[in-house]
Amino acid sequence: MMLTLLRDRWRVWLPSTLLVVVAVVQIVLAHTAYLSPWKGGGFGMFASTDGTAGRFVRIYVKAPERSEEVTLQPSFADAASRAKLFPSTWMMTRLANAVAARERRYERDVETVTVQVWRVVYDGNPIRAHEQILRELTVNVAQGASRRP
Repeated sequence: MMLTLLRDRWRVWLPSTLLVVVAVVQIVLAHTAYLSPWKGGGFGMFASTDGTAGRFVRIYVKAPERSEEVTLQPSFADAASRAKLFPSTWMMTRLANAVAARERRYERDVETVTVQVWRVVYDGNPIRAHEQILRELTVNVAQGASRRP
């Protein structure tokens, strides 16, 4: 009888516990790792404008004979979207390596690739918008990544 009661109770507590865990992880990542409040459970989507439309990525390529901002190509749309919504070292490095590989395919020199994730912030009265850098990561194509929070 007691075993049956315990077996039935976990079915009640498991969904609630999982929901609370997902909410707490999403809140922590949104405050510590720049996860968009719209992602990771979406618990902040109705309280924030910091979603897909409010973030953007800038990419800079540096080599001995050049230093320039490059345009995001459609083939990088998925990697760029992931990097702007959750600008972790892994996501940004993945995007930087894809850009470096493309530059090499077109026989252009590349030493470092810098990925910057920006967001639009609204403040003041009247409401004004300005851009704020969330995270920047520079990948030395031959040696790995160095970051600046």
